[in-house]
Amino acid sequence: MKRILLLVLLSFPAVSQTYKFSIGSNITSFVFTNSAGANPSFLRPASGLHASLTRESSLSKNLLYDFGILYNQFNSVGDAQNIPISYASDFIGLGAGIGPRLNLGKGITFIAKANASVSKMVNGNQFLLNHYMDLAGDDQFNSLRTMYGYSFELSKQINPQVGVFIKYQHLDSYNFGSSTLNFIPSTFSLGLSFSK
Repeated sequence: MKRILLLVLLSFPAVSQTYKFSIGSNITSFVFTNSAGANPSFLRPASGLHASLTRESSLSKNLLYDFGILYNQFNSVGDAQNIPISYASDFIGLGAGIGPRLNLGKGITFIAKANASVSKMVNGNQFLLNHYMDLAGDDQFNSLRTMYGYSFELSKQINPQVGVFIKYQHLDSYNFGSSTLNFIPSTFSLGLSFSK
């Protein structure tokens, strides 16, 4: 019995783990649909900080998944009838992704993943008519926000333990209802990876 158990355990692939830290910029579009179903177009994308710390593991030789902590600023600017408006919001949450890895040779790897995240606003302000308003009482900002999308990553292994990568990620919050606010960030980031 012990030999069978040992054989079963040895038949599973060894799980490699990599810790990744990335920092970059979110270019976020706010898509607001009011109760009449109209989509006012006075808001324009604005940039905000992105940072993440994730642990990536192998499910098989060419299939990876990750899980980690995210910090994002989702911002927007605009004007309505020549009145400037801006939104600045900070979110902390958890993210996960899964997808294939393609080795391109010379230590270069391409990774594509389907991604999902859940986050909560920790700070948010609206600037309107020369006044700042706290967004903590606004359910469209302060409720738990789930987002789904995809990412593409190009990485280069420097040595067996350390690598560098560049990454593009696109997410959408996909909120539906009579009056909704969707965040659609496109994220560009650079990072370091540390393998065990």
